[in-house]
Amino acid sequence: MSRRAVKRSHVVRKRATAFLICLAVLAGLAGAAAQKRDQGDLFPVRQDGKWGYINDRGEVSIKPQFDDAWDFSEGLAYVRAGSKRGVIDKTGKVVIDLQQVDFAGNFSEGLATVQTGGQLPRRGFIDKTGRIVIAPQFDAVESFDGGLAVVMIDRKYGFVNKQGRFVVKPQFDKAFPFHEGLALVVLNNKHGYIDKTGKVLIKPQYYNAFHFSEGLANVKIGERYGYINKAGKVIIQPQFYFAGRFSDGLATVIANSKFGYINKKGETVIPTQFDWAQEFSEGLALVKVGGKYGYIDKSGSVVIQPQFDKALIFSDGVAKVWVGGKLGYIDRTGNYIWKPTK
Repeated sequence: MSRRAVKRSHVVRKRATAFLICLAVLAGLAGAAAQKRDQGDLFPVRQDGKWGYINDRGEVSIKPQFDDAWDFSEGLAYVRAGSKRGVIDKTGKVVIDLQQVDFAGNFSEGLATVQTGGQLPRRGFIDKTGRIVIAPQFDAVESFDGGLAVVMIDRKYGFVNKQGRFVVKPQFDKAFPFHEGLALVVLNNKHGYIDKTGKVLIKPQYYNAFHFSEGLANVKIGERYGYINKAGKVIIQPQFYFAGRFSDGLATVIANSKFGYINKKGETVIPTQFDWAQEFSEGLALVKVGGKYGYIDKSGSVVIQPQFDKALIFSDGVAKVWVGGKLGYIDRTGNYIWKPTK
């Protein structure tokens, strides 16, 4: 092989790995943002172009009638029917009329994000009665976690409490919700961590980093990812092209453009063999093989064969899957509780 061909091959592999890392980052963010479901939550389904809700047995609880419907959170869900927007309870009753704002996000700790319309939309928060408790005034907001919420104003990020008062003033180039008592922040393109008073506990120094999970955080040092503890001490040496968050004692890593899993000693326990993989949830992990998605257990055994065009992690014993553009739901055995519909 010529030197030019070798160089081209190296560039192709590097780009492919970068693409995989991008997918892994997006998956990690999605996993991090996944809502905590209440027991007995309902699940949105689409049938004949309208949205309704089923329970975890696949029985229709709220008949399809909406043009848009979001997941339930803390017993409530945002829906839209024509120009009417509101929040419903689990009986399908509209309990909050949202005509004064464009939409409401998921509830967390009793509050939900809302957004105004117009060319310069503002974000704030409402309570479960629909009362605006923090006036829409921010450029961007995240849901409450641990009594604090990330907000952005004038291109800087800080944290407010449930009264809308700043606990950590806007000063960061980017900030993320608290996890295990620490929040990931970015300053001058470096990542570090603060506590709930805004005190810097691990100074911004990493090229890239993610939030703490099970006591460890995946960070990029030089050209490789490893793990630190809450004191900032390196626990697993930087050695991976990419490393994901720990869940159920395991974390995804990329080696030779394939995904596998390590334990907290940094040992490979499930070989790098998947085209894509996500963290474990309820004992199962979502993986991609040959262009299709399926699920494995913690031994690495395939328990639900790769067969879906798209899928999400399990939550409350149920997972969303898509086949041919149609949405369905499966249980932990891989059986449909709701066959894909559109």
